[in-house]
Amino acid sequence: MKRFILISLFIFFCLPVNAQIITGEVEYNTETIQEQLSYESLKNKFFDSDNIENLNYLFQGITELKDRKLAKFSDGSYAVHYYDNPFYSFYYSQNGKLISYTYTTSQNYPCKFKKFKPDGSVINTGYRVSEQESFIYSPEGKLLAHWLGNKCFDGSNNLIMTRKIMK
Repeated sequence: MKRFILISLFIFFCLPVNAQIITGEVEYNTETIQEQLSYESLKNKFFDSDNIENLNYLFQGITELKDRKLAKFSDGSYAVHYYDNPFYSFYYSQNGKLISYTYTTSQNYPCKFKKFKPDGSVINTGYRVSEQESFIYSPEGKLLAHWLGNKCFDGSNNLIMTRKIMK
C-alpha cells in the first residue's frame, strides 16, 4: 500500500498543474475580395423596412424565417441574411439603420468574407471555417476577433461580444 501511495504521489507531482496556451500567427491576404455594393443596389437597405418585425422575431428567439435568417448581438445590433441574395448579410442598429454589410465568397465552408461600411469602405475581412467558427482581421491582416459558437473573443482571448446563432 505504501508503494502504491508513493507511485501515485510521484505521478501526481510529475503531471503539469495548468494547461499551456498555444499562440501563433496566421498569414491572411485581405486584398482578394472586392464585392462592395453600388449605391443603387444598396439604397433600399439603408434602413431595415422589417425592423419592428425582425426585432419582434428576435425577442421571441426566432432566427429562421421563410425568406431570411436573423442574428441578435449583445451590443443591440442585429443581422439579416436574405435567402434570395445569399452572398450578402446586412447589419443594423436596433433602430433599423444600416451599420455595415458583408460579402461572402461562397455558401460553403471554408470561405472568405469582407465587411463594408454603408459608404463602401472596408471595415474588416475574415475567414469562416464553419457555421460556428470565424476569424476576423483588420484590413492590414491583424487578427481582431475569433467567433466560436455564440461567443466572440479578441486577440487576447477576452470575451467581447455574444450572439444568438443563426441556424
